Amino acid sequence: MNSVRRLLLQAGLAAAVPARAGPAGGQPSAAASLKAATGPGWADWRGATPALALPDLAGRVRTLREFHGQVVIVNFWASWCEPCREEIPAMSALAHRHRGEGLQLLAVNNAESRRKIDTFLQRWSVDGTVLSDRNGSAVQAWSVAGMPANYLVDKAGALRYWHLGALDWTKPAIEQPVLALLRA
Repeated sequence: MNSVRRLLLQAGLAAAVPARAGPAGGQPSAAASLKAATGPGWADWRGATPALALPDLAGRVRTLREFHGQVVIVNFWASWCEPCREEIPAMSALAHRHRGEGLQLLAVNNAESRRKIDTFLQRWSVDGTVLSDRNGSAVQAWSVAGMPANYLVDKAGALRYWHLGALDWTKPAIEQPVLALLRA
């Protein structure tokens, strides 16, 4: 994410980010939480792991709990989101490369029709489970203040890291926390 886009995201979303979600080591302000989460890498999550129970594209309700024992990337995206399109190929490749080690990708679409989701997936395939958040309940529960939003959940089901905005999944600084959780 370029610095101008990052500054705009920080300025526009400061009021939307809860103080509970941010760097560990004391209670950060909403502005400090946002700055950490929109920086170049992962930010520590502070607080409980939100529930996640949404239908997949076959209509089956999937929960975060069913992935217990695996590391899970929870990605919130939308078809209109240019940064989402930029990060999905590399994120999917990472999930594919490490699936045998227990890495799962849950790609949560934000409030779009099945037709829009299908059209998007024809062009940008997701190597993971696509979920539909038609009413935005998960977006609200997970404090998603912009797209894309990425969350990293450990094998015990605890939310450990988060990031607002696109990540460069090819960079070692982004991949390293994922690998560390896989090997823990």
